[in-house]
Amino acid sequence: MATEFAFDEQILVLDGRVLEIFHSGTEETLRYHVAFLRISATPSGGGYKVRLGRAYGADDISGGRRWKMTAEQFDGFQRFIADAIAARDHPTAG
Repeated sequence: MATEFAFDEQILVLDGRVLEIFHSGTEETLRYHVAFLRISATPSGGGYKVRLGRAYGADDISGGRRWKMTAEQFDGFQRFIADAIAARDHPTAG
């Protein structure tokens, strides 16, 4: 079953081992297999700067999306993305 996380004008959908990002302002979507997914987050003011995209090299991210999230949005994002991280790190789970 797919799970979703929505904030601002975006919806992230995790369907099995595929993460897809939709944005209301464009017809284009981004799709990532969890095996190639990398996420980084750093505190910024009262919220977080988040980057999600394709793993590149030892610890870089290629393409993807960058967001500024409030602490509340980031809390929801963390709960949502935990399933994608588990699927990536444990391919036989889920």
